[in-house]
Amino acid sequence: MKILGCLPFLTLFLQTSMHSVQAAPAIEQRNESFLSGGKTIHVETFAPAGNGRFPAVLVLHTSVGTLVGKSQLELFSKQLAAQGNVAFLVRYFDRTGTHYAGDDKINELAPVWIETVHDTVSFAAAHAKVRPGAIGIFGYSLGAYLGVAESSNDPRVKALVEIAGGILTRYKGKIDRLPPLLSLHGDADERVSVSNAFELQKLARQLGGNPQIHIYKGEGHRLSPAAASDASARALRFLDYHLSRH
Repeated sequence: MKILGCLPFLTLFLQTSMHSVQAAPAIEQRNESFLSGGKTIHVETFAPAGNGRFPAVLVLHTSVGTLVGKSQLELFSKQLAAQGNVAFLVRYFDRTGTHYAGDDKINELAPVWIETVHDTVSFAAAHAKVRPGAIGIFGYSLGAYLGVAESSNDPRVKALVEIAGGILTRYKGKIDRLPPLLSLHGDADERVSVSNAFELQKLARQLGGNPQIHIYKGEGHRLSPAAASDASARALRFLDYHLSRH
């Protein structure tokens, strides 16, 4: 499993999804935190302004954490909020003091990060702005792998969008549930093979789901501007449809 080298695509994906943010409704942004395993986990929260409770989306970063691309992650979170969600950009690396994770470190620390993501779901469910029955996850690359693992064990997660991810080896053969799922992947991805998307989709169907998938022909880990724009639109539509039902 190679899940490194993702930032060029992430930046492109998020930049092409930001064209409508300027005209968006008012958004409240704040820095919050919670404890996971005795460690302080920092979260940037983006919510629609005013009173009310809204669906929530956890935004899970890649293997480079927030060292690079933080502003783009924030912009994407703002677009989620403009759509009527509370977006939680969670720094799950805080749990282990990690800044960048190679494959060996990922294999070692993935269970701890998954636990941290689980605690983030609990934080979101208890948040004053959130409808606790309407929580989704958006993850890319490493974040997608963690999102799959968490949502397979937590019925509070009602929707999952994963880009260039799959099933962690330690979880294969052990998953017995998945929420509504959207997989987005390039068929020329040399870092995370598209076979991972097909494997995940097959499992979701075996579990009785009706997963959605879109494969970008000729696209690698870094999507072209047109493909990236399409991917962002699909992700936002999918999350809006499934979370608005709860």
